[in-house]
Amino acid sequence: MGFFGQGRSTVEWQETRPDLLFYKWKEDELKKGSKLIIRPGQKAIFYANGRVEGVFEEPGTYDIYSEIVPFLSSLKGILQLRSDTGLRAEVYFVNAKEMLLKWGTRQRIMIPTDAAPGGVPVGMNGNLVIEFKDYLKFIERIAGIKQTYSLNDISERIIGELNPVLTEAILNGQNQIGINVLVGLQQNNRALARRIQQELDMELLDIGFGVRDFNIIGINYPENVQRMAERVAAQAFVGDVGRYAAINMADGLANSQGGNVAGLAAQFAMGNQLAQQMNGAINNNQQPQQQPAGDRFCPHCRKMVASKFCPDCGTQTV
Repeated sequence: MGFFGQGRSTVEWQETRPDLLFYKWKEDELKKGSKLIIRPGQKAIFYANGRVEGVFEEPGTYDIYSEIVPFLSSLKGILQLRSDTGLRAEVYFVNAKEMLLKWGTRQRIMIPTDAAPGGVPVGMNGNLVIEFKDYLKFIERIAGIKQTYSLNDISERIIGELNPVLTEAILNGQNQIGINVLVGLQQNNRALARRIQQELDMELLDIGFGVRDFNIIGINYPENVQRMAERVAAQAFVGDVGRYAAINMADGLANSQGGNVAGLAAQFAMGNQLAQQMNGAINNNQQPQQQPAGDRFCPHCRKMVASKFCPDCGTQTV
């Protein structure tokens, strides 16, 4: 009475598509003399009686009878050994290489702010790295049911979960740090990414996967919101005339070629003159006795107002 069925077979996965996440060996009977081949970036999972018997991940060629079965039987002791059919077990190969996915919001997320309670539309994009975490769940939920499962399939699942996860992580982060949410997106990019990673990791664990790394590369707004932010930044920048003059001089130095000292001196003089003019204008605006009785400029946000307090920022103007 033989320990295995007759004949030999090679248990292997010859990958033809780099995006596939798993391959189920086409047979479920392992005969005496069979070989297991594990290629770099692969793992072999032996599954029987509703449980994972063992996971092998070192590349190489193994004799199943002498190098695999003793390990499995001593570890679990529940494999069905039949003299007429051989050892009954399913073998799954999984793609263990780094699986990098790009992600992006399909629609902008409406993030409420103090200035816009209805929400400011925000779009985000980046990349993430997924990994296998629970092989049993993966076989029960995916590999035991589907013939193939690719990076595109898991990407669709992630994108479907992304918007609510992003929104919750952003709003929770706003409450924790207590600052304007739009400012917080830029200033706390990495902390936000960690919160999103934790949420997605829990979501994917349901099918045996996890998120090992998550990165936010871009945060974008509608064009009109972006232009408004640029104008505000420009106003704040021009208000610092010393910085303007210094950068103007630095630009002149960088653009001067061949020791063009005269050109550099001219640029320095123009920058210095402009700085003096701007200083004079700001000093005049800051003197109450020169303001007209009617409209005036807010000393903080530089908007024209006609009352004692600026209606936009609340700064006292007289």
